Amino acid sequence: MLILTGHRQVSFNVEFEMMTIDKIALSCSVFRPVPDENSYRHWLETIRLAGYEYVELSRRHRGFFPAALPILRDSGLKVWSVHGILDGGACSDDETVRNDSVEKAYRWAAETAEFAPCPLVEHYLDRFTDPAPGALFRRSIEQLYDKVSRLGFILCIETAPYKPLVNQRYPDSAEIAAFVRSFRKDDLQITVDLNHSNLHEDLVTVIRNTRGLVRNIHVSDNHGQKEEHLPPGCGIIDFRAAFQALRENGYAGPCNLEFHFPDNPVPSAEDLREVRLQMEQLLWDR
Repeated sequence: MLILTGHRQVSFNVEFEMMTIDKIALSCSVFRPVPDENSYRHWLETIRLAGYEYVELSRRHRGFFPAALPILRDSGLKVWSVHGILDGGACSDDETVRNDSVEKAYRWAAETAEFAPCPLVEHYLDRFTDPAPGALFRRSIEQLYDKVSRLGFILCIETAPYKPLVNQRYPDSAEIAAFVRSFRKDDLQITVDLNHSNLHEDLVTVIRNTRGLVRNIHVSDNHGQKEEHLPPGCGIIDFRAAFQALRENGYAGPCNLEFHFPDNPVPSAEDLREVRLQMEQLLWDR
């Protein structure tokens, strides 16, 4: 099948069509400094040496694009997904602010469009008790979807963290699933963030609520009180149960890791390999 993007015609990646959760991807956000050419090349080589094939491009590194593209092309790694940058301006009652938020998010997507079709992950930002910002957020998603779908991306709305001291309310997985379903678009789907969703919901319930919509996942750990993005196994999340529910509910993407080492912003290949081997044992010895 061919998809026409704003840049070129591309064949749908058959390898991605045949993906399963037993494959492992890694978010480049595991490296937290702002990169330059040498550090970015070193980081991608570290990921490759650690045995990963797939990466999610981090919004932390967007300032280094498009200069990073030749390095990515030469790395031997495959881009599974791109983390978007739509911000709180998408809910603003100021149309100029709202349009600027959408335009910035679109420009980032356009810079990485050669990796489409793949998930483009955006946060669900309607976390207000007043319904007006939520209606404006929907308008922003409509505008962004219209732009990024032409590039070939699958826009994936991410499940929200529970932050009662920051957000006015918590939008649960049922709400986000209803929001996504209301668009009736095959290329508008969901990213289930296990680190976000376990804070206020049962993960098996979250995965059932989003059945048929999950195109991507974010996997990291916490201690059940706040999002910590710890390496899996360093907190309390029952990943075995979550992965089994994802299999049963038809998830057909990789185990996409999005974690940080708390005291190690530039981990070694051995650090990353150890996490990969632990996840493979968990996934493959089920």
